Amino acid sequence: MQSALRILAPTRYPWTFNGPRHSRHVIQRRPFLAVNKLSKDYEGITLLAAPPWSPYDLIHAFNRIPLNPGPFIVGFESHLPRAYGMERTSYYRWLTDTLAGPRCRRIVAISEHARRTFLHTHADSPNLKSLEAKLEVRLPSIVLPDAPTSVVPEATADTPLRLTFVGNHFARKGGCVAVRVAEMARKQGLPLHVTVVSTLETGAKTWTDPLRPEFFDPYLALLDQPNVTLHRGLDNASVNALLRASDLTVLTTFSDTFGYSAIESLANGVPVIATRQGALPEFLVHGDNALLMDIELNGLGDWKYSAYPHRDTADFETIYKDEVERLAAETFTLVSKLFGDRSALAAMKASALRSAREKFDSHPASLYWDGLYQGVMVGAKAA
Repeated sequence: MQSALRILAPTRYPWTFNGPRHSRHVIQRRPFLAVNKLSKDYEGITLLAAPPWSPYDLIHAFNRIPLNPGPFIVGFESHLPRAYGMERTSYYRWLTDTLAGPRCRRIVAISEHARRTFLHTHADSPNLKSLEAKLEVRLPSIVLPDAPTSVVPEATADTPLRLTFVGNHFARKGGCVAVRVAEMARKQGLPLHVTVVSTLETGAKTWTDPLRPEFFDPYLALLDQPNVTLHRGLDNASVNALLRASDLTVLTTFSDTFGYSAIESLANGVPVIATRQGALPEFLVHGDNALLMDIELNGLGDWKYSAYPHRDTADFETIYKDEVERLAAETFTLVSKLFGDRSALAAMKASALRSAREKFDSHPASLYWDGLYQGVMVGAKAA
C-alpha cells in the first residue's frame, strides 16, 4: 500500500460533509482565516493555520482558494471563485488563473447544480477548458446510524404529526412557513406540532429576506403558539435525536445550495418538506422521500429574487409575504393528507433512509477522497 499523505483541511461544518470521514491518510484540520473578514476587497481566499513544524503534502480547501503554499484541491457549493461582484476585476482574474494553474489539482462541485453554476460563471473565460478539465462532482456524505432507524410509526389518525425545522437563518430556510403551518393546524384543530431549532436570524444577515426588521414580527410571534417548541441552540447529537423523533422536517427554503439538514433528516429516516431549488431536486423525490413544492427560479435553478437589489421596498415585502403564504398553504395541504394515511408516511420514512444509504454513505465517499488525494499527487509526480 502507498504511504499515507498529510492533508491540510479547514475546520467547520461544511468541510465535514465534503471530506473523508474514515480516511487512511492523515487529515490535519486547522482553523482558517477567511481573508474577507479583514477586507471585503479580498473575497474568495483563505489562510489555514499551518505552522512550519506541521508539514503537509496537499491542501483540501472548500469554497475559498488557499493562500498557503503547495498543491491543493478545492470543493465548492455554488460559485468559485467566491468573490461576488468582482467578476470584472484583475483580482478575480488572478483567482481564476490560480484555479486554472498547476497548484490547483482538482475542482470538486458538491452537486450538479454547483457544476452548472461554475460552468455558467466561466463560460466566457479564456481558462474555461483548463477549469472544465479539473471539474468533477461528488455529493456530500454523512456517517449513517449503525442500526436502521425504525420506519413504521405506531400511530393512528389522532396521533400528532411532528414537524421539525432546523436553521439559524430562520426566514431564508423556511421557518416562517413552518410556524404558519402550525397556526393553520391549530385553527383547524389538527394535532400537529412544530419544533424549531434556530437562532432566529433574519433580514440583512441573509441574501433573501426583506430588510425591515419589523416585517418578521408577526412570524416570530407565532413561536409562542402552544403547538410550537423553540430551541435557540442544540448540539448536533441533540438535533439528530430530535430528527429521529420527527415525522417530517421542513426545509421550504428560499435559497440553499444543498441543505445539509436534509441529508441529516434522510439519514434518520425522516422525509423532507422542501422547495425545488438549488441541489435539493437532485436527491429529494416528491412522494418518495420528500414532499416538494415549486418556487420561481432563474435559469440556474436558484430563487428568482435571491440577492434582489430592492429588498428594502414594500413591493419586495409583498412578494415575500405572498410566497410564504403560498408555501404554507401548499405544505398544510400536503401534510393534512398524511393524517389519514400513515402507511404512506411509513413508506416515505423507509425511502428516506434508503436514499441516504444509497447516496450519502460516508464509507464510499471516503474511498473516493482517498483515491483522489493519491491520484492528484501521483499524477503530479509523473508529470
